[in-house]
Amino acid sequence: MKVVKYIESASETRFPLICIFRDELDILPAFLDHYRSLGVTCFHLVDTGSSDNSVSYLLKQNDVQLYEVDCGYPQANAGVDWVNRVARDYCQGKWTLVVDADEFLWLPEILGKASLKVTTQLMQSELAFALYTPLIDFFSDNLQGNAYDIRNLSELMESTPNYVSYKNFKKKSILAFPFFEIRSKARAQISGISDYFVKSYKIPLVYWRTGFQYLRSTHSCTPVPLSKNCAHLLHFKFRSGFQQRLSRELQNPDRMNADVYRISKAIIKNQITIPQYTSDLRKIDGFGESDWLTKMDFDTDWQNENKSKSHYFELLTQQKIASESFLADNLNRITKSFSWRLSRPLRRFLFHRGILRHDHYPERLDQDHPLVDQTIAIYESFWWLVTGIFRLPVAIYRAILWHKLGGRRRTR
Repeated sequence: MKVVKYIESASETRFPLICIFRDELDILPAFLDHYRSLGVTCFHLVDTGSSDNSVSYLLKQNDVQLYEVDCGYPQANAGVDWVNRVARDYCQGKWTLVVDADEFLWLPEILGKASLKVTTQLMQSELAFALYTPLIDFFSDNLQGNAYDIRNLSELMESTPNYVSYKNFKKKSILAFPFFEIRSKARAQISGISDYFVKSYKIPLVYWRTGFQYLRSTHSCTPVPLSKNCAHLLHFKFRSGFQQRLSRELQNPDRMNADVYRISKAIIKNQITIPQYTSDLRKIDGFGESDWLTKMDFDTDWQNENKSKSHYFELLTQQKIASESFLADNLNRITKSFSWRLSRPLRRFLFHRGILRHDHYPERLDQDHPLVDQTIAIYESFWWLVTGIFRLPVAIYRAILWHKLGGRRRTR
């Protein structure tokens, strides 16, 4: 990753933002306008190969530090490695936003204004280091329409007015941080693929300090004390021009797998059903009148389930760091999984006969042992190998699907 446009004062700005993007020219003006209005003072934008003049546009912006990368999105751990690297260099000791270009943070208004300054002051007063937000999908009436430049959030909401209300989310308590998980039902309902429930929450605003990092994606991070209050992350992936962007993504599909493409095509095909599974901003006075803000259902659920502060206190009293805790929680998750329980008798038998190493039978070890990260990696690779024959048909199916898609593009 290299810097192609450098801001001399980047290390001194108060509220930095980090974003990984590609081909988002239609929404970038609205994105920059919105976050500037909240108080962002420096945008660290990482381009992964745009071909739509996004780079030319961003080179003209005085508050944008622009990067380009020379490796693929999957090789960078879904972009997490880039985020953590930029934050390590420029965001230590700062309140930092990490969002995608189609994600707009809706902060609560205090004294008639929404701002990062006021929000973070309140978070500091309650000793919170990060903000939990539901990720709320918005849908255009016509996903097959042409993309056009959008200047601000108001225009974006007018053109993409169908949002998923909280009543159309699945919710449950989970054992690991952040202890509360919500998943939108709308994509599954619209696509007709009933078991497709994606994680619909993020932690986009954090006080970046030594030891903090995002993990497998920007949906997952090391444990920190979360605010008792929440904001909302408005997600405009399904805006006008979605079909065009999907076709362009297939030319370089490093951020998309065959299942995501299948779901996306099904949503486009069934877009007439969008009103059945969403609510319409045009029937109310904007998002401020949505059930997310006028009803207390989500806020009540969050405050009942937010165990992050007590969990962090346990880390401190046990003199652990957050990353160690995450590994211990991950090992605990694995030991309670179906595959773990199913394979335990076989692993015990093979271990006692000297065929398996101790790494493959870590039940005999305390969870705090120093090789917990190696144990997780080795166990998961072992189980991956053992179950390979069952995953082979799925891999073949996906390979055939990508081959067919590639053939269709070449014949156009």
